[in-house]
Amino acid sequence: MKAFANQQNKQVESNRKEYGVNYDSIQWLNYYEAMEFEDKRNEIISQLGDRVNWGFNNTKTDVSRLSPGCKLCGEGQWSCLFINGKCNCNCFYCPAPQTEIGSPVTQTLTFKSPEPYIDYIKNFKFKGVSFSGGEPFLTYDKVVAFLKSIRQQLPPDIYVWMYTNGTRTSVDQLKELADLGLNELRVDIGATNYNIKTAKDAIGIIPTVTVEIPAVPDEIEKVKSSITELADAGLSFINLHQLRLTPYNFNNLTARNYKFSHGARVTSPESEMAALEILKYTLDNHIDLPVNYCSYAFKSRFQTSGLRKKLASKVIKATEEITHNGYLRAMSIDYSKHTSDLESLISSHPNEKYNIDTNSDRFYFHSDLMIEIQSFAECIYLTYTDIRFNNTISDIDIENRNFKVETGVVARNIKLSASEFSIFQLMRTNLRPDEVDRSDRLLSIFNYESIENGLLTIY
Repeated sequence: MKAFANQQNKQVESNRKEYGVNYDSIQWLNYYEAMEFEDKRNEIISQLGDRVNWGFNNTKTDVSRLSPGCKLCGEGQWSCLFINGKCNCNCFYCPAPQTEIGSPVTQTLTFKSPEPYIDYIKNFKFKGVSFSGGEPFLTYDKVVAFLKSIRQQLPPDIYVWMYTNGTRTSVDQLKELADLGLNELRVDIGATNYNIKTAKDAIGIIPTVTVEIPAVPDEIEKVKSSITELADAGLSFINLHQLRLTPYNFNNLTARNYKFSHGARVTSPESEMAALEILKYTLDNHIDLPVNYCSYAFKSRFQTSGLRKKLASKVIKATEEITHNGYLRAMSIDYSKHTSDLESLISSHPNEKYNIDTNSDRFYFHSDLMIEIQSFAECIYLTYTDIRFNNTISDIDIENRNFKVETGVVARNIKLSASEFSIFQLMRTNLRPDEVDRSDRLLSIFNYESIENGLLTIY
């Protein structure tokens, strides 16, 4: 477990840098508290038993009944358009400031009108679109304009949903959105002290109505008291999120004396326990209302890898492959050391399966050739590349339908010995061999290749 411990230590240092002088004022879990939370979580999961159908590498508690939008999210087939950046509520848990209307934006790309956004959806073949904010109803005309264009110019089966705090909606607007083809409305009742009026108003008008809220540890009973009435009214789903500490909500969350766990992002294990308790409550009481716990483990692994895979398909070379985690992998060996061995291989395979770079003296090859390469190579080298949108892209580029992506090498020439080839093959299939946790190098390869299984480790 040395490599895993080293990774945790690096994340602790990253958290320390992120919060600077405020780091020591955060109520971090100590070792024994973390173990208690792990034990409590395992106990609840055990009590859930086979009543839930885990999915997405066991990061989502129940996938037996999910909103179509949630399925698309997990598959990386969803574009979230922040139609504005301003909210009229002041939720203590909000992770970011919501003060500027701005222009619609997604993934650093700004869309001042629907047409380039339609081309963006077509270009990357998304199957779902959501309108978020801010509060979308503050710029209702923009929502209508974009929704009309989506329905007029994109395939009829594209799934469209919208988020709202429910304070600015009217029945007439809900009816108009339904007529325009909105498939789902997601209401954050936590923003209004669990007032469920908007959700109930939307039921029977919008085809699918979901309540989507963070799992607030000290508000579990308020959620439970709403559940039966919502289920009886015909609510489709409840989505629960894990609270995450950010520099923006720092004062609000720390004032509530929550405990926090280290990680790539700082999260509240108490929030996770609350979500699991609510799920268990609905099952124990035979309440027919699907509860989807959207853990931070799911968000950080599947949402990010999904986008990477979309972008990677635009820049992948013939000798490269897209890993489970969405990175581009290039494999190579030293060319001059293996010239004679490579002669027969080169003559028997099409050149799109390999590439000879004389400048670096490297022979790059597709994994289809790996078995043959293994027969004579004493080691191979792995290089991993991340893919993202160019965040310096201008509105002119967007209007010209020029959606630029850029690549950046995140790990170059990681050496893999012949004795480790079989371990690597398992990682390629999204399995985690025991050797991974004993080697920093193998753990780094695993993180690029695979999506980790299970909920976040609490520490």
